[in-house]
Order: sequence, then structure tokens, then C-alpha cells
Amino acid sequence: FAPSLFLGGTLGASFHQVLLAAWSVPPFEVSNMPTYAVVGAASVLSALFRAPLTATLLLFECTRNYDVILPLMASASMGSLTGDIIESALKERKRELDNVSWGDLAMRKEEEGCEIYEEDKSDRYLSALFGERNDRRL
Repeated sequence: FAPSLFLGGTLGASFHQVLLAAWSVPPFEVSNMPTYAVVGAASVLSALFRAPLTATLLLFECTRNYDVILPLMASASMGSLTGDIIESALKERKRELDNVSWGDLAMRKEEEGCEIYEEDKSDRYLSALFGERNDRRL
């Protein structure tokens, strides 16, 4: 929890510094660095825990600044959405790289003759388990 807030705050503050360094006079009004840090923390927290509303409310409660609510909600929503997209892409890639699926595994077991509950094998199986008794009371 705390490392995600630290990472997001650091990234937000770094983004603020990059904006100021890129333009000597920015074409838009740039807010102060703590605002960018709080918005970055909300984004990372929301992306990691998939809880945009929790991230928004938690960081609003920390700042008590009404001017930050809209950027917090937007960044938390985008962070959560980005996290979902990346996670689904990684799962899809992992599934594509997997050579064996459950269907292949089931077919392979049938080909090897692992049907232990066939009628002709069940008596031998039970007699091996319970000695010579062949009654099927368990």
C-alpha cells in the first residue's frame, strides 16, 4: 500500500518537473508539484488495487482539497482501466504461449489407457485394494 503511494507520488512529481522543463512558458496552467504528486499516487494505487473510488477518496481525505477531486477521479479511473488492459493482455499472452491446454491433457490420458473405472478393470482394482473380497460395500 505505502510503496504504491510513494511510487505514484514520485512519478507525479517527476512528471511535473518534466512539464516545466519541456516548456519555459507552458501553453497551459501548470499546478503546483504536490498536486501532481497526489494525482500520481491515486493513479498508481488505483492501477495496482483496481479500486479507483477508494484511491480517490483516500487521497482526497489526505489533502482535503476540493480542487483536486476531478483530477483524482480521472487519473484513478484511467489508472484502473490501464491496469485492467495490461493484465488481460498479459494473461492472453501467457495463454498463447502455453503449449498444453486442459483439453489436450484429457485426450492424452485417454490415449494412454488411464481409464481406471472401466467395468473389466474395476473388479481387479477393488480386489487389489480390499484383498480377495469383491463385494462393493465401501
